[in-house]
Amino acid sequence: MFVHCHKCGWEQDDFYSIDGYNPAKFLMNYNKDLCGNIDRKIRVNDGKIEITMREHIALFYEDFARRIREMKWITVEEFYADPNKTCPKCGSGLCTD
Repeated sequence: MFVHCHKCGWEQDDFYSIDGYNPAKFLMNYNKDLCGNIDRKIRVNDGKIEITMREHIALFYEDFARRIREMKWITVEEFYADPNKTCPKCGSGLCTD
C-alpha cells in the first residue's frame, strides 16, 4: 500500500514486511554484481544513459536510504494503529493506493 498527500505531494515508500517488500531484500539482488565486474558499463533510462554497475548500485542504495529516513509508518500495522493519520509535512488527510 502506498500512502501520499494530494495537497503537498508528500509520499512514503510502500510498507515493509520481513517476508514481503523491504529495501534490504530488494538490494540483495545486487550481491552478485557487487562481487563481480562492478565497473562494467550498463545502459539505463531506456538505454539513454550509460553508467557503471558500481554507480547504478550506489544510486539504488542512496534512494533506499532516503526512503527509509522519510518513512512515517514502517509497517501497515503501524499505519492502522495510528489514530492521527495526517501528513507529516502539511497536516492534511492522506490517501492510500
